[in-house]
Amino acid sequence: MNDADRTTAAEIFGELIYSYTRAQALADGVLVDLTERAHRAGIRYPTACTASVWSLIDCIANSDTDELAGIVRDVRADAVLRDLLAAIRKARGTDRVHFQALGAALWAQCGPGDTAAPAITIMRQGED
Repeated sequence: MNDADRTTAAEIFGELIYSYTRAQALADGVLVDLTERAHRAGIRYPTACTASVWSLIDCIANSDTDELAGIVRDVRADAVLRDLLAAIRKARGTDRVHFQALGAALWAQCGPGDTAAPAITIMRQGED
């Protein structure tokens, strides 16, 4: 292919009107960063979940004690990541896995984050 054969996305689709980055979604709370926990669980890519998945994990946020809520949140987040890792290992060779965790049907997509580097997003079934 020579330079004359190359066409840019802007030439085909026009200038970009708007984009919503992963960093913006994390800052807005649309996504919740689980990267540190994911690394401890054996997942090497940056990992986040949707606010909907986070609501499953953080189910007793209005508990009488913040300490108890934190412990339950940690255990539930670790369970989701453990089940995700098992699904990833079983699937091999795909960028999307479906799995069960905390009594819910979940799925995760691995794709480029705000850069070309891979990032994982955990969602509930029906979320895109």
